[in-house]
Amino acid sequence: MIFNKKGEIDFLNLLIQSAENTLKGAHMFRSAMMGNNPPATYYDSLKEMENKGDSITHEIYKGLNKVFITPLDREDIMELASRLDDVMDGIEASIARFDYLNITFTNQYMRDFSEVIVSSCEHMLTAFKLLSKKKYMQIREHTVHINSLENEGDRLMREGIREIFTNPKDPYQDFKLKELYERLEQTTDKCEDVADILESVVLRYA
Repeated sequence: MIFNKKGEIDFLNLLIQSAENTLKGAHMFRSAMMGNNPPATYYDSLKEMENKGDSITHEIYKGLNKVFITPLDREDIMELASRLDDVMDGIEASIARFDYLNITFTNQYMRDFSEVIVSSCEHMLTAFKLLSKKKYMQIREHTVHINSLENEGDRLMREGIREIFTNPKDPYQDFKLKELYERLEQTTDKCEDVADILESVVLRYA
């Protein structure tokens, strides 16, 4: 458990830890998309990061059950922790598809998705650091960027699926790609969920 100088559970620092872990996972996912090794070889490492994210989320929930006074509304802290966890889960679920669907290659759509996810996670981490310093008005700049990146994720999914049906190849391979693109787009949606909660926090506390 992390404590602040007053000896209180430092929930905002725990959220930063979770965001840092998620960004680390996003960087590893990007490495999997950009490298020469089969993407599935990164699965075990990303699974470890996902487990670490679960542990931080559990620590936040456990801490909330122990205290009466929190730096933000209890529900906001729970929602932020849960939605951050969803992003890391999405990254892990995406790399898992390379494993169990036996996708042994990457393409430009996957690489572009990995860039979108990394950028989203970078903005999330910066926003949580600003939140810990109560710099509420500066957070909005980053939530706007995350929303724009989610739109880019939508575009990548549409174009990727359009290409599948415009130039059909092996039906099994096409199914695998569609499944993966949809999962990647859902992960960008989860980033936007975090941004939406941050926006509501800004409106209440700024």
